[in-house]
Amino acid sequence: MFWVGLLLFVVVGGELGAVIQGATRLGDDEPGSIAQFVIGVNLVPWTALLAAALTYDGRRRRAGLHLKGPLAPAFARIEESRATGDGPDHTVELDLTVAPKGRPAYRVEGRARVNVMHLPEFTAGRTLDVSYDPERPWQVEVPERCPDGAGVPLDTAPESSRVHKPKVPLRGALYAVLGAVLLGVTVFFLKWGS
Repeated sequence: MFWVGLLLFVVVGGELGAVIQGATRLGDDEPGSIAQFVIGVNLVPWTALLAAALTYDGRRRRAGLHLKGPLAPAFARIEESRATGDGPDHTVELDLTVAPKGRPAYRVEGRARVNVMHLPEFTAGRTLDVSYDPERPWQVEVPERCPDGAGVPLDTAPESSRVHKPKVPLRGALYAVLGAVLLGVTVFFLKWGS
């Protein structure tokens, strides 16, 4: 995906070259300069969006963020909760202490889609059953309901144990994208520029 996105950014560079060449020849009576300009202006944003999406997805795959392993059950204590949204279903942002069996407890952020009728079940201090990925502990699935079934008191894990979802490395990709666009512009002017 990443390389396909970079190849599309080379095409974006060629399209930008066509826009530049068409814009400089708009006043001339040369046939096709207006069409070249208009087509290039309309193609650049769509090709760039597709190229950016493919490049970003390729970077996510390289970082392993698209993977999802088998989930294991665990208890979690709600440290903080905040509901956002309108309508019957709300997104509840949660700060959790997750206590997997046989492993040390850790802090993580999670979210759940909850019906407005069940919002009181997601208050600080409550314990709930969650599922987590042992290989990627930042992936925690919270159920839509938090009944009193868990009932296991958990201590709060220290803030130093917090795990975060890794960020997609973009700095190197940005340089590669700029290089691909410049390559596309250069190739266009070498081949079709006059």
